[in-house]
Amino acid sequence: MGACNFIEFKVAKTKEDAFVALVREAIHEFGEDPYNGTISTTDLSRKPAKVIQKTWGPRAEKKAFEIAKADNWGEKWEARAIDCGMTKGGHMWAFYGWASC
Repeated sequence: MGACNFIEFKVAKTKEDAFVALVREAIHEFGEDPYNGTISTTDLSRKPAKVIQKTWGPRAEKKAFEIAKADNWGEKWEARAIDCGMTKGGHMWAFYGWASC
């Protein structure tokens, strides 16, 4: 048992909707193995999402990676959220953390 870091991006109206969609995608692609190294092995953090921009732009992705790295990728088995700004269809959400692998 180990842990590997991840960062995933998804457009949705809420961070909860984005997280659920990413977990479903990971389960569909990698199965329900509790050690598959994806976001599906984590729970959504209760910490409020960090807001880095009002609208989505090219620099937001770079900023999200910098935040995740500075936070040492968060806690094991927890997905922390970053609001990367408004875009067509909702907000661009980034989730990062340590997944079981």
